[in-house]
Amino acid sequence: MNNKYKEMYRQKLMSADEAVKLIPDHSIVLTNVAVGHPVALVNALVRRQDEIQDVELFYVVDLYDTDIKNIHPESGLKVDLGYPIIHRRDIQEGKFYYTPVRFGDAARIFRERKVATTMHLVAPMDEHGYFCMGLGADYGLAAMRLADRVLVQVSSTVPRSHGENFVHISQVDAIVEAEQELFKLPEIPPNENEKIIGQYCAEFVPDGATIQLGIGGIPNAAATALINKKDLGVHSEMACDTMHYLWEQGVITNRKKTLLPDRSVVTFALGSQKLYDWINENRGIEFRGVEWVNDPYIIGLNDNMISINGALEVDLTGQVCSESIGHLQYTHPGGQLDFVNGAYRSKGGRSIIAFESLANTPEGPVSRITWQLKPGAIVTTPRHDVDCVITEYGEARLKGQSIRERAKRLIAIAHPDFRDELTFHARKLHLL
Repeated sequence: MNNKYKEMYRQKLMSADEAVKLIPDHSIVLTNVAVGHPVALVNALVRRQDEIQDVELFYVVDLYDTDIKNIHPESGLKVDLGYPIIHRRDIQEGKFYYTPVRFGDAARIFRERKVATTMHLVAPMDEHGYFCMGLGADYGLAAMRLADRVLVQVSSTVPRSHGENFVHISQVDAIVEAEQELFKLPEIPPNENEKIIGQYCAEFVPDGATIQLGIGGIPNAAATALINKKDLGVHSEMACDTMHYLWEQGVITNRKKTLLPDRSVVTFALGSQKLYDWINENRGIEFRGVEWVNDPYIIGLNDNMISINGALEVDLTGQVCSESIGHLQYTHPGGQLDFVNGAYRSKGGRSIIAFESLANTPEGPVSRITWQLKPGAIVTTPRHDVDCVITEYGEARLKGQSIRERAKRLIAIAHPDFRDELTFHARKLHLL
């Protein structure tokens, strides 16, 4: 390693408590998405909550159980979550903030909000002075380029990936060495209904298509159903275990991609240790910033782009809610609308909204296809953008269809126990 970089490293090396003292009052602090969240730095910042004033910590996907749970009402540190999981209740009770952000817009928004400090979990520095952000390019690099200070937490557990996710030591203000066990997503085996839905989804995927998949039972089932496809490619916001599985089976080759062939393009990764090991030093996986990966125009440059996403509920006109249960913020829109629009721009592309027909609640099962969305529900994908909806009872192609035809098709794929009720309300509303 170059002695110059060794000396720079030595000069910038400090404890997490020392590093967070560089963060000024009345400023915004940003960390990477999901697995790239630097726990040691975040916990150190929480320890200063009584010494700082008006510091806002923003991050997307709260996977780690950090000390932010110990923030008190008079704290000088405020937390803004872009994708609540662990802290959903804290947002619902007003302890933490939630900012609605379409994932593809995140980099621009943070540039405009003038993020003062970025904090990153990185792999050890290489001989050329570069740290790798490992499992996420997302919005981190874009924000870092304009930030006043950059703090990194170095851990040997972080894989070295390829793409636009490197930061040079000359850009770094503080280095903290702290090993961090990476979050691993538990395997979610599909149930019987999800397997049926996966088969329906697979029928829309031709050989040579480029796919976008997420996590959960339905994407896992779709991956299994795609096992006999050939030369699939990947352009997706997230690298996940389903992609690794299809690559191992020889289904994903990226040979037929019309945009960046021979490599899978993603913006972050979330899954098992096996996935992270596969990503390490793998030139066949390219991480790029979310403002590029999730740009509908860029997505549409992939011929036969097939997007598969989920929903919490869909009304009879085709409005899709994927992020709230009534007024309660449950999750984040992610890149759903980005990929719905991008797939429609694609030559031969299709976008699919797939979900089980029933949701289990404390009051009993309810239909996810509803005559109207719950009061306060957020429309994630407008009805005019929705292409195809799939449940275990079949498919409903909605693009270009009248309201009357949409209602008929959606009732036909709703759970049989709710079809009469849906028909009654549809007639009452003059949808039928």
